[in-house]
Amino acid sequence: MTKPVTLIKLGGSIITNKEIPMQLRENVLKRLVAEIKAAAENNPHELLVVGHGQGSFAHVPATQYQTINGFRDEESRLGMAIVQDSAAQLNRLVVHAFLEAGLPAVTLAPANSLITQNRLPSAFFTEVFEEYIKQGLFPVTHGDVIVDRGQGCTIWSTEEVLAFFAAEFIKRGWNVSQIIHVTEVDGFYDHDKKVVPEITAKTWPQLSQALSITKGFDVTGGMGLKVSESLKLTELGIQSKILSGLKPNNLYNALSGADWLGTTIT
Repeated sequence: MTKPVTLIKLGGSIITNKEIPMQLRENVLKRLVAEIKAAAENNPHELLVVGHGQGSFAHVPATQYQTINGFRDEESRLGMAIVQDSAAQLNRLVVHAFLEAGLPAVTLAPANSLITQNRLPSAFFTEVFEEYIKQGLFPVTHGDVIVDRGQGCTIWSTEEVLAFFAAEFIKRGWNVSQIIHVTEVDGFYDHDKKVVPEITAKTWPQLSQALSITKGFDVTGGMGLKVSESLKLTELGIQSKILSGLKPNNLYNALSGADWLGTTIT
């Protein structure tokens, strides 16, 4: 695959109200979809792939049943199924938003393409994802509950899903250039609550001390996980950006090479 590929993560904090269970920020989602569509139309030589977080959808039952830790009691299997259903419900809403915008969006559920062993990838099937893109479709993946050979089940965040597929795509010769994390904050804040324009492996140990508690429901690590997964990707030549989706056209500008506000991880 010779075209550069940009992976876009629509954070659960931006497309849902993380303080109210199962509440979609419909207007924000529609605007972000419109920005993605405009960027895709203006730059047909770049491929865009979208994943989304779960926000106040799957994170709520995942917290209740502690799904990330596997089958803990007699309710865990039902809990896993409930979490998967919640994740699928939000994904259908996101896919529908892209369909309404005229993009041929299809679901790529990690639960149906990954198996883990104690939270590490054990078996996977990337050909479906790859073929969707080759056929001109618009796959939309998401954070999901995964069957796990060691502990029964676990959860992979969208950051983990996208990072995994990015690494696999590179092995297959794809040109994965960047991952953009769309959040409700302007980027990574330092101790003085100012946006840090750039993070590297050298500066991260000190900057990480400024991490604050995630607002609302989140069982997968929040901002700290975004940065740590992004730093791993720099070893593969993939740059990451963290930016606010509440600012109109901020995502579009980042996709189009215009000025944008946020944090680059390089």
